[in-house]
Amino acid sequence: MEAEIYFKLILTFGLVLVAARIGGEVSERYLKQPAVVGELLAGIAISPFALGIWISDPIILNFALIDGHLAATGEDITGFAPLEIVSQIAVIALLFVAGLETNVKSFMKNSFIGAMVALGGVVVPFIFGYFGAMFLFPDMGNVGWLFVGAVLTATSIGITVRILMDMGRLSSRESTIILVAAVVDDIIGLVILSVVIGVANTGEFNAGEAIKTGVIGFGVWLGLLAVGIFGHRFISRFILQPFKNSGTMPIMALIIGIIISYLVTLAGLHPVVGAYVAGLMFAATVEREQILEKIRPIMLFLAPFFFAYLGMQVDLGLIWAVILPALAIIALAIFGKIIGCYFPARFVGKISHNSSMIVGIGMVPRGEVGLIVAGAGLIAGAIDRELFGVAVAVSILTVLIVPLMLKPFFRKQRPLAE
Repeated sequence: MEAEIYFKLILTFGLVLVAARIGGEVSERYLKQPAVVGELLAGIAISPFALGIWISDPIILNFALIDGHLAATGEDITGFAPLEIVSQIAVIALLFVAGLETNVKSFMKNSFIGAMVALGGVVVPFIFGYFGAMFLFPDMGNVGWLFVGAVLTATSIGITVRILMDMGRLSSRESTIILVAAVVDDIIGLVILSVVIGVANTGEFNAGEAIKTGVIGFGVWLGLLAVGIFGHRFISRFILQPFKNSGTMPIMALIIGIIISYLVTLAGLHPVVGAYVAGLMFAATVEREQILEKIRPIMLFLAPFFFAYLGMQVDLGLIWAVILPALAIIALAIFGKIIGCYFPARFVGKISHNSSMIVGIGMVPRGEVGLIVAGAGLIAGAIDRELFGVAVAVSILTVLIVPLMLKPFFRKQRPLAE
């Protein structure tokens, strides 16, 4: 029986990858859109709420959710999804490569601008989300309105990176600002989420806990970044060079990236923050190009699974039931991010209107980060299934619309130098 479960998980992994590859190909070849759009739509199509409903199996084209307990400790497990592990490894590989491809000097040069963009991209959407939810869902209460605000502050760095990769713009200055802002946004969002969950559980705002979460988060991130910038020779000599002769040096770099992705979770950060900073650490070494050459194919193999699996979370029936308020919140989500990020980029960063619009639009996708916040709100009892459906709609539709919004502005930019 156990072997059969393993084999079905392998089959589902393969089927999701096939669907993602077909969706990505159709999107690029016929729809003239980035592959990520097709991968997300493919995931929605094969989900347990769509085509997957015809397969009466809890594993094949399903989430294979497990309830039980750990044999060694007796610890209870509820809703454990084995395929989620693959999904997280895939997005870690994606962000590790994004970090490798980032110009470290440009990253540091644009760090202040990125931080200001992140701040604007959190404050304005939060205000829009809070008061928008207050108007649309007057019976939800303060905690529910706070959670909607928290959902709108999110930015999915994984989605943003993939869109920029597909468009061949990951090395542009605008993209660097977006990446800095997305990392800082993730840390600020973590603080907001911890505060809102605290309010949901206790009814009180704990300023000390919020400050502690933020200080630890920024401290860990800045510490890892400093290791890469000032210790890259040490990294080359003691971590990479011993594995050069065997040809496994790039794999060792990725392994270190995976371990760092876990370590940052001990500080409450999302694994993708650790993966991106780990990529930046190795981007400062002389072995950068060798690592990229070997790791990029691994990323290209795994990344489509993450986006298709994200699409599989979407229950269109749940979204359709709340389509009108969802569209209103989506509009607030889009304009809130664009306005909040545009003005810091334009007037603090002193970049052009066109570039500032690219930064603002590039921060719009909520993706898996929005789903995580929404899921936390549902578990905490702060939002009901109706508001959860709105949050899912925001998370997915803000991803699908961004490539369409970015293309006209990228067309006005000069082609990047090869």
